[in-house]
Amino acid sequence: MSGLEILSIPPSASFQDQGRTGYLRYGVTSSGAMDLYALREGQVLLGNAPVDAALEMAQHGGRFRAHAPSVLATSGAEMAMSVNGAPMAWRRSFTLETGDMLDIGAAADGVYGYLHVPGGFQTPVVLGSRSTHLRAGFGQVPMAGQMLQAGAPMRKPPPRGLPRPDYFDQRRFRVLWGPQSTYFSAAERQRFIGATFEVTKMRDRMGIQVRPDSGPVAAAAGLTIASDAINSGDFQVTGDGTPAILLADRGSSGGYPRIATLITADFSGLAQIPTGDRFQVHLISREEAVDLLAAFRARLNALPRQIRPLLRDPRDIADLLAYNLIDGALRGDEYDGD
Repeated sequence: MSGLEILSIPPSASFQDQGRTGYLRYGVTSSGAMDLYALREGQVLLGNAPVDAALEMAQHGGRFRAHAPSVLATSGAEMAMSVNGAPMAWRRSFTLETGDMLDIGAAADGVYGYLHVPGGFQTPVVLGSRSTHLRAGFGQVPMAGQMLQAGAPMRKPPPRGLPRPDYFDQRRFRVLWGPQSTYFSAAERQRFIGATFEVTKMRDRMGIQVRPDSGPVAAAAGLTIASDAINSGDFQVTGDGTPAILLADRGSSGGYPRIATLITADFSGLAQIPTGDRFQVHLISREEAVDLLAAFRARLNALPRQIRPLLRDPRDIADLLAYNLIDGALRGDEYDGD
């Protein structure tokens, strides 16, 4: 067991797995990790199952103390990290000894970072998932003083790492027309597709409000509809014409029209785009969206093949003299005649 104690944690942190499915008819949305690719990264680094839960940290991490030898991994948005004050690289597996202090600071690349333990964090299962849904009151909320346990015995493999995925640089996202796209004129739809959107500070796990440089979005049929089921990735246009992209902790239904829907394959890239950055959208067909989803799933399946062992710093090797650091030998008199 990990025996990892939370010393401090921001209120935006939560435990997340793949999410809960099959309950939308009862008003329960999926929740789950904002970046499913990053969730899988940490799982493969530790040999975890796809259903295992991780600690999701939004923009800032926390402070932890190991009460037993522990193996952990990090993934997703790169955050400043140190063990006992010594800086550590991100997107890798590593070991803590009893009493070690782990500090995870601000995100330097992206928004959502993840901390993993073998077998996933053992938090309560609610409706088939360990995912925390703060608004619904589901799952466990990370708090200072909690002792976290791993779901599998400690394994001590050599440190391993993964390359940084390229979706952190993505600033062009693919969309389909949304369920109420016909509420908007053809000219307004083209203005929407041609706009550049700024990510505002109005963001959380429920959604991201974005500001188009073309001004508010107008609907000829008005910006209110009968409440309708909504999906992750929907661009919902609120009463003042400001779009909001609905995400993992969205409501189950809403009364504003959805002009477009982000494809599933681009969810990770959108989740990790920093506040203040700008992006554009590109309209594709449903057939293209299906092909891109298949390609995304293939990338997830290929993650184990991308793992690479990490070179260790000699200063971190307690039994350095036990290693053979020299290959080959000289007599010593080869150059006596020079």
